[in-house]
Amino acid sequence: MASVGHLRNFFVMHKSGKIYFTKNCTFLPKGSVRADLLVVGFSSSASNFCRTMMGEDIREVVSSKGRIIYRQFGDFTFIAHSNFKTGSSLIQSILRDIGGLCEFLFGSHEHWDEDLFDLKGAQDIISTSFVKASQDPSIIVGGLNQISLDTDISERLDKLLAFVEFQEGVCGNGTMIMLGDSVLHTRFAQHETRMILQYNKARPLGSSTVRFTPVYCLGSWHNLFLIRLQSYVLAVLTMIGKSYTVLQKKVDEFRISFIQSRLEIPAEDPPVLLRLFAKRETLAMLYHNIRTGCTIFPQLRPGPDVQQKEIMSSFWAFFSDASYCLKVPGTTECSTTRDQYTFYARSEGVHKLFVL
Repeated sequence: MASVGHLRNFFVMHKSGKIYFTKNCTFLPKGSVRADLLVVGFSSSASNFCRTMMGEDIREVVSSKGRIIYRQFGDFTFIAHSNFKTGSSLIQSILRDIGGLCEFLFGSHEHWDEDLFDLKGAQDIISTSFVKASQDPSIIVGGLNQISLDTDISERLDKLLAFVEFQEGVCGNGTMIMLGDSVLHTRFAQHETRMILQYNKARPLGSSTVRFTPVYCLGSWHNLFLIRLQSYVLAVLTMIGKSYTVLQKKVDEFRISFIQSRLEIPAEDPPVLLRLFAKRETLAMLYHNIRTGCTIFPQLRPGPDVQQKEIMSSFWAFFSDASYCLKVPGTTECSTTRDQYTFYARSEGVHKLFVL
């Protein structure tokens, strides 16, 4: 999938001025300054820069070299650097989600300090999440990639997952099953579902069958187990300190029931094609249900790479403008025509639709 924008660099900086993490800190085109120097150059020193940020939730600086947006998490500031074509709302969404994933792995940002907030062991997760976030429309709108299933199949999956939760130490509403980068069925709340899905995207199981990770959610620490079941991944949240041996018998029983149930579910993440939703006049579309988190962004129709990049760039430029428009009280739809494109956005109840 084409990128939602052109994000050049990403930084995590402590209020002392120390840079904790960098991603894609490369030299810009000939004649440009280094992006990290560009960021720090907005104030007389790195520490002054960070002190200026303190107390601000999200802030933006625009220079002749590009757009800088930053978001504060306690004593740390997350900074993104992009070109002018990438809308502020897109970058803010990426910073929000990467910050949320850091809290999922390191605890509430209120307790982060220079010793405990150590990103060295999670550099692969943060780096991959940064790249994935810039390519995943569901992250931009705070949604989920969900595989559509018949109601009766969802109900049967829900009962199977509830069976796993009927085990001492397993959290209620603490199971889900994933296929590829999408949710097949979940009993988690939307935020926890999103964090687990993003973690699984950033650090997939690969050839492993089980992985255990301490995670911070629902206001306390828990154990998260990711368990491979053929092409699927089962996520189970337990009380802190519980080992996999406590779960193994229940998981084995779930595995047998899941296979023998012969549910009509896909064996791989199915593609979502634009022709199933719209006529050829529609170049791109995004649907988001803010209650369930369900997000649909169909694949663009086949075409030259240059053309697809142009469509994506135009879509996200329009999307950023439309998002601000829909935030105006009383505004439920807007339409914009520019160059050869017409963009339409509508918000009705829990439904949001954006069409190019």
